[in-house]
Amino acid sequence: MSQPAPSLTRLFPGATTAIVVGPLTAPPEAEFQACRAVLWISAGAHGATTPNLPPPPRLRLLALDEATPAALEAFVRLDPRHLPSLHVTPQGLADPRHAPLLDQLTALLADHHRARVTRQQDAFRWQSHLLRNLPHYAAARWPEAWRGWLAGWPAFVCGAGPSLDVSAPRLAACAGGGVVLAADSALHTLARHGIAADFVVSIDVAKQPAKCLPATHRPRRAVLSAVSPPDWHEALPSPAPVYVSNRQLTLDWLHTQGVNAPAAAASESCGSTALELARFLGCAPIFVFGLDLALYQTQRHTTGADPALYTQSGFDAGQRHPEVPGNYAERVPSHASGDWRELNARLATWPAGLVYNVTDRGARLSQTTVVHPADFTPPEPRAGAAERLAALPAPEPAPQQAWAQACAQLRDAGARAAATVPAAQAALATGGPGQVAAVLRPLLVDPLIGRMLGGFSLKIMPHLLPPIEGTSAEWQILIEELGAIARLARDLR
Repeated sequence: MSQPAPSLTRLFPGATTAIVVGPLTAPPEAEFQACRAVLWISAGAHGATTPNLPPPPRLRLLALDEATPAALEAFVRLDPRHLPSLHVTPQGLADPRHAPLLDQLTALLADHHRARVTRQQDAFRWQSHLLRNLPHYAAARWPEAWRGWLAGWPAFVCGAGPSLDVSAPRLAACAGGGVVLAADSALHTLARHGIAADFVVSIDVAKQPAKCLPATHRPRRAVLSAVSPPDWHEALPSPAPVYVSNRQLTLDWLHTQGVNAPAAAASESCGSTALELARFLGCAPIFVFGLDLALYQTQRHTTGADPALYTQSGFDAGQRHPEVPGNYAERVPSHASGDWRELNARLATWPAGLVYNVTDRGARLSQTTVVHPADFTPPEPRAGAAERLAALPAPEPAPQQAWAQACAQLRDAGARAAATVPAAQAALATGGPGQVAAVLRPLLVDPLIGRMLGGFSLKIMPHLLPPIEGTSAEWQILIEELGAIARLARDLR
């Protein structure tokens, strides 16, 4: 007896939208009639079979060449709280023309899942860290005066990919002849080989210094973003950490108020940011170690990294990962395909011969020369890097008047938001989540309060849209987090 042709169905809890890929010769296994919108994409004719699918206009038809990244992105954003379910028909799976689309959809849904889960998990920490960091951010921003400061010195940029376990011994032999910029998760592996980074880059909300800093060979200076854990200031107090910019609602507003952005910005990851900073400093050549952006079997980071740093990242070694071009294989699975695409696009504009990727695996990066660690020849050492680093100009402070005025507006917004918390608590006790949403909606309409809440507003706003969901316990947490952020802003100095 013949087996039915395989299909692929992925149902997301609470989904109100769905994507169907491939021609339908039979009704899809899942029932999508109740969906507010279904996107049906096929390389061939769509045909007339639509049982289990809603009628137009809720059913939207796209030819394969019309399924652009913008069209897919717009559809996924139709529901800000739930991802679309996915159904790939047997013919869709069998047709190789659909393979690039499936990789794209896998990456897109993974990115949205990670962003939405991360927003719910981390938005409170994002904004509470940002408000605690703001006085430091205003006082010590990466300055334009550092551009080209290390021209002529080689740079060694270290990500935390698994290839660092192989390439670090080669770096140890020459690290003193240049400048070392390292991702926070790479520090333990570097220390094990006797290497102390000149700059550690830590731009993520979860990377606590206690889990990143080794007992010996500690980095000399930290480069942070506004959402980095404030504990870095006590862990590496001198010289004080310096801040790069990143896209946060509160920071974007501050920059319009005369608190100008730092001269350098964070990128997708600590490793890619370190690479950007090496170029800003004028270093040449730049040697990259451990910037794999691809899995080695099921391993995503160097063995020296604390696994606890990645427990809430959404990474699942067993899931299907998009494939990208590899250094030593035609295609390699990537857990960070979005990061790879963005970095690749920037590197494509860099000069050829500037960046050397010292690795025995990993994803292929544009405009880089791949060097196996066994074949790595260290550059000619150049003396004086430590002295040149010690002479770096002071980080740039914000204009005092602009900072004072912006700070006063944030304090006022924080005080008004804090004053709303008792009413929200009372509404929860007497009317439940629906009444809380009614109390909070006017608060979130105020532009200044939205800017004060920053990333946390993106967490709470989807909950204020009908239908109102969630338990009283979950809404209690939202109210408490709102109050904590409001008080931080109210007390800002």
